[in-house]
Amino acid sequence: MRHSNLHTHTVFSDGYYTVEETVLAAIDRNMISLGISDHSSGDFDPCGIRTRAVDAYHREVRRCAEKYKDKIEVFVGLELDGYSEVNKADYDYLIGDVHYVRCSDGSLQGIDWSRESQQKLIDTYFDHDPMGLARLYFDTYVERQKLHQPDILGHFDLVRLFGLMPTDSKAYLDMATEALLACLKITPVMEINMVPVVLRGDTEPYPRTNILKEAIAHGAKLVLSSDAHKVENLTRGFDDEILRLKAIGVKEIVQFIGKRFVEVGI
Repeated sequence: MRHSNLHTHTVFSDGYYTVEETVLAAIDRNMISLGISDHSSGDFDPCGIRTRAVDAYHREVRRCAEKYKDKIEVFVGLELDGYSEVNKADYDYLIGDVHYVRCSDGSLQGIDWSRESQQKLIDTYFDHDPMGLARLYFDTYVERQKLHQPDILGHFDLVRLFGLMPTDSKAYLDMATEALLACLKITPVMEINMVPVVLRGDTEPYPRTNILKEAIAHGAKLVLSSDAHKVENLTRGFDDEILRLKAIGVKEIVQFIGKRFVEVGI
């Protein structure tokens, strides 16, 4: 099948390639559509698009969309961190996610910088208890999705990135499921994000299979994404993931075509 990918990064945030280089790579892979979704602006986030570059970002993605419109659909998206502010109408779609939590002293603390920094966060603010961070993360995720009303739920269980969470425990799964069901009432489209598989050698993408099955059971629409920061990862792992989805009973995913989500059989 021809793939679509809405979660990609360029040199406007923390990606390695220009918008045009990314579009050309997508065309070379015979992709049906591509969304550029650089990180949202925010003084707290060094990875985000600089505020002064937002207009240039829009112009460049729109320019490439027009230039290559006979070969691929290209959309202006945004990976919107929960604590950023944005005018939703300026974008074709938003991916809502959480990279930061507001801790007891009022500071915003990143959850995904490194294993060492996440452990320090747990030790400093949650009395060495990873479930304390997990609770704040999932509560923040729900709160921020209610606020921003994004089009896609992004890397839902990112907090497990470094393996510090008790992800096999009933308490953790119950917590994640509670948050998931609240979010699906807001945004029914959830990404399957390939970063853990492609970059970290894990066997499962975001979200983990136990959470994914809960999402499917409650009517979630699934969209494949790579969260690619390099063009070589635009569709890496997609074909294998489709086989895995079929094996757990998934019959269709959604792709973004003509500025709307379209169901596609797999």
